[in-house]
Amino acid sequence: MSTRLIKGRKSVRLARIENQNNRQVTFSKRRNSVFKKANELATMTGAEVGIIVCPQGSKPYSFGHPNVNETINKYVGEERPPSPSSPGIDDKYVQMFRKANSRELNTRLNSLQDQLDFELNLKSKLKQMNKSVESQQEWFKGPIEKMNYSEASMLKKGLEDLLLKVKNYGTERGYGYANGKWKAE
Repeated sequence: MSTRLIKGRKSVRLARIENQNNRQVTFSKRRNSVFKKANELATMTGAEVGIIVCPQGSKPYSFGHPNVNETINKYVGEERPPSPSSPGIDDKYVQMFRKANSRELNTRLNSLQDQLDFELNLKSKLKQMNKSVESQQEWFKGPIEKMNYSEASMLKKGLEDLLLKVKNYGTERGYGYANGKWKAE
């Protein structure tokens, strides 16, 4: 009788596979195996199955029987029928998920509220500053005849500064100003 060596399955060391190509091949094979087992479970027992696998840096893969979206919505959505097999356990995990989700949303809401309060405070300060500047310049809106000496001297200084800025602007663009007229240089 001949003795024949039968190769069985080898035990696989559970650790991260460092080679990118080997890791991708292993992921694809194992993903397909998991989806196949989930399909068998759903077919044999009539269970509703939903699996989502998210590899790093790639698109997520999903399997669901009858449909992954229906299965997820049934257990995470608002209208969830009670589970006849284990009502307490499923509800506990769904409630934990909802609490975690609501904490995250509350954190985002508080952050946005703080930003809004800051912006509104800044807006009110800018309005006050604008009113202050406008009130300081109210004297300019009235007729020149009604100005006192300090207001007239401020107006003269402001007009001289404006004239200097206009002269510099023209000079930068190749125009000269002499005898009250502009001329091309």
